[in-house]
Amino acid sequence: MKITIGGLPGSGTSTLARRLSRKFNLIVVSTGDTFRKLAAEHNMSLEEFGHLAEKDQDIDKQLDKQQQKIAQQRNNIIFEGRLTGHFIEDATTRIWLKAPIEVRAARIAHRERLTTAQTITEIRTREECEASRYKNYYQLNINDLAIYDIILDTARYTPEQTTRIISEAVQNHKQSTTPPWP
Repeated sequence: MKITIGGLPGSGTSTLARRLSRKFNLIVVSTGDTFRKLAAEHNMSLEEFGHLAEKDQDIDKQLDKQQQKIAQQRNNIIFEGRLTGHFIEDATTRIWLKAPIEVRAARIAHRERLTTAQTITEIRTREECEASRYKNYYQLNINDLAIYDIILDTARYTPEQTTRIISEAVQNHKQSTTPPWP
């Protein structure tokens, strides 16, 4: 089983990845965690490193190639990151989580002890930076969700409910061998 989980900042991708990892006994590979580690290694903030990645496409391309290599070598894994659904070609289930920016900002602000207003500004800057890079480097529109098997608005559900809904869908998707409609 190979699951990809994508979504915009604060949509709940990391939380869902951890929960599904425990439920299905899967390893999690997080692009965001790797990107944050690289930013720290360069003594840069996430925003600063994002701007560097706008100028140096090798940063994103290396991250993506690293995930593809892992996907070729392993099964029983969850890939968590904005573009994983596009790059893990043999994913069994592709998930996209969404939520309004105010909800996502409140989650991040709470977690990082910031104001929601400040967080909204940071999210917008980050999303614009990423969308520009994805379009320039890969000709991808991050807002085109056609590749995803499951799209869920996490503002409507608790983390427990989200996990239950997605778990059920993953189980059914994994077990299904024929389309459910005649």
